Amino acid sequence: MYNITQVVESFKQNAKIGLFFDEVLANHSSFKIGGKAALLAEPSDAEALAFALTEIKRSGIPYFVLGGGTNVLFNDAGFDGIVVSTKKLSEIDVTKDCPILRFDLGSDSTARSRGLSIKSGNDTEAAPVIVGRDPTILKPTVTVIAAAGASMASLVSFAQENALSGLEEFAGLPGTVGGAVYMNARCFEKEISQVVQKIQWLEWDQKARAFVQKEAAFAPSDWAYKKSPFMASSSINGRPDHNSVTVAGGVNNLIVTSVEFPLYQGCKEEISKRAAAYIQARKDKGHYKAPCAGSVFKNNHAFGRPTGKIIDELGLKGKSSGRAQIAPFHGNIIINNGGAKASDVLALIDLCKKEAKAKFGFDLEEEIVTVE
Repeated sequence: MYNITQVVESFKQNAKIGLFFDEVLANHSSFKIGGKAALLAEPSDAEALAFALTEIKRSGIPYFVLGGGTNVLFNDAGFDGIVVSTKKLSEIDVTKDCPILRFDLGSDSTARSRGLSIKSGNDTEAAPVIVGRDPTILKPTVTVIAAAGASMASLVSFAQENALSGLEEFAGLPGTVGGAVYMNARCFEKEISQVVQKIQWLEWDQKARAFVQKEAAFAPSDWAYKKSPFMASSSINGRPDHNSVTVAGGVNNLIVTSVEFPLYQGCKEEISKRAAAYIQARKDKGHYKAPCAGSVFKNNHAFGRPTGKIIDELGLKGKSSGRAQIAPFHGNIIINNGGAKASDVLALIDLCKKEAKAKFGFDLEEEIVTVE
C-alpha cells in the first residue's frame, strides 16, 4: 500500500480537484467489476488535471487515468494507487473561429428542392449524410471541440441537435471522447481517427518534471486499427498474456484533454435517422443486455472472419466461469450475470485464446484493458 498522504495534502490546495477515498471501482466500470481504489481524484478542468498528474508522477505512486470505464476491467483486489477521473472535463462547444450557422436543410422534400440528394437513413454505411450540387456541402463547415471527459453520447447528441454530420456511426458508443481517441474506437467500419482534426493532450516533460500541454493536427501515420499514439508503450506488473497494465513510470505519460472534430452542415432529420439506425444495430447485437465492456477481442482481417464468429465456431458461446459468461448472443462479448469477478472474466479470456490457438492457430488480442 502506497503512502498517498503527501499527495492528498497538495491536492487540498487546489479547489478544482475532488477527492474520494476507498472508492469502489465497480461503480466506475461498465463491467460492474472491481475492488476499491485507495484514492480517486476528479479534476474539473485541464489545468487541474495537469496539476494532479504532476503531483502524482513526482511522488512515484501508480496511477490510472479513467474515462468512462467502458473498456476497462479492474482487479478484484482494487488498485492501491490513484485513479484520476476525467469525468468533469465534459465541455462541448464550437471553436471560436467557427460558429454554428444554425442552418438546417430540413425535410427530404425541402432538401431536394434545393438540388440536393439525401442518402437513405437505412443506408448505415453511407457518409456524409448529404451530397449536393454545391461542392461546399462536402466540406467540413463547423469544428466542434470536445473535452476528454465528455461522453460520446453527448457529443453525438450535440452534433444532431445542431444538424452536424460525421459522427453518426458512433451513436450509442459508450464511454468518453478521450477513451475513444485513446483506443482509436472503430464503429461500423469507421475509426474515430477518421473524424479527428486536432488533439490537445498533456505530456510528461522530464526536464520540467511536470505535465505540459501539447497540441497537434491529426497525422495518419500515428494511427492504426485500434491503436493510437496515446496508448501505453509498456506494461508494469502486467500479465504478459493480457492487455494488462499497472500504470506508472513509462506508461500513461500522454493524456488526451480535448479533441477537435470537423463536421458537416446537414439535414437534422436524416442525421438523426442514421444515428438511430446505428443505436438499433448495437441493440440487435446485445451490447446493452448485461454489464459488459463490448467486444473483448480485436478483429483481425487475416483470420478471414470476425472474432465473435471464431469463438462461436469453437462452441464457446454461453460458456461460464463463476458469474461471468461468454454471451449466448455474441461470442465476442463477456457479460457479468451479477457478482462476477475479474478472475472469472480473465478465465474466459484465457479459454478463448487457448482454444483459438489450438484449433485455428490464431492469436486473439484483447481490446479491453485490465488494470492490475
